[in-house]
Amino acid sequence: MFVVVFFGHVLLLSTQVNVEQGHSLLRASLVSVLSPVQRGVDSVTSTIWGVWERYIFLRGVYEENESLKKEVSRLEQTLWLEQDYVASYHRLSKVLRLADRFSYEPVVAEVIGVDASLWFHTVTVNRGKNQGVELNAPVVGSSGLIGRVVAVGSEVAQIQLITDRDASVGVLLSRTRTRGLVGGTGLQNRPLGVTLKYVSNLEDVLVGDPIVTSGIDGIFHKGLVVGKVASVRDGPHLFKNITVELSADIDRLEEVFLLPAVDASHITEYVE
Repeated sequence: MFVVVFFGHVLLLSTQVNVEQGHSLLRASLVSVLSPVQRGVDSVTSTIWGVWERYIFLRGVYEENESLKKEVSRLEQTLWLEQDYVASYHRLSKVLRLADRFSYEPVVAEVIGVDASLWFHTVTVNRGKNQGVELNAPVVGSSGLIGRVVAVGSEVAQIQLITDRDASVGVLLSRTRTRGLVGGTGLQNRPLGVTLKYVSNLEDVLVGDPIVTSGIDGIFHKGLVVGKVASVRDGPHLFKNITVELSADIDRLEEVFLLPAVDASHITEYVE
């Protein structure tokens, strides 16, 4: 009882005694005791709230970043499609301009298959007998000669490329009218895919000389652009060693022209 009464008196007295700030001793003591606890609780609460706010902020940034990535991907795909459309437009424009220069109606076809083995180079196109394609029909691209039709189905045709090792074309050197035979080696188009054979060491041949078909082989119309002389040197025997740079980009064929097969009734000339 004495202890209880003693502390009771102490509490009553502390409420009556004022400190320098004008507050009671009891209030000052409680503030002194509880303020560290309050500061600690406030610090912990602030820290937790700050972490939560940063989490919410980062979560929003992450979602926004994912959304922006998807939008960038969509825009890139749209750009690629537009670039492809532009490239197709320029390519088809060349095709249409070339079609206007023929005196007959060529068959326009798309390449749907490629067989480029070590020695044999052929492509398959989506036009055949039903569209008027004939066996041995010459085939040209927007820039020059490509090859000839070696097999025909009702809706497809197979084209032997000029780079095939069994391919050969009678040609003329435009500048000097020198005759020769362009043939494939079975290698890639550039720089060793095609050679010009049977041109005498005595003939005047320069790098860059244009080469066109001569029409004497009975397969290709006269005057079709083949390419130009890429390199020339005298051979060890009677004929020069000449490599040819083709005008047509055979490695990137997409659309081709299938011309009427040559016969005695319609041998025509096309000059680039």
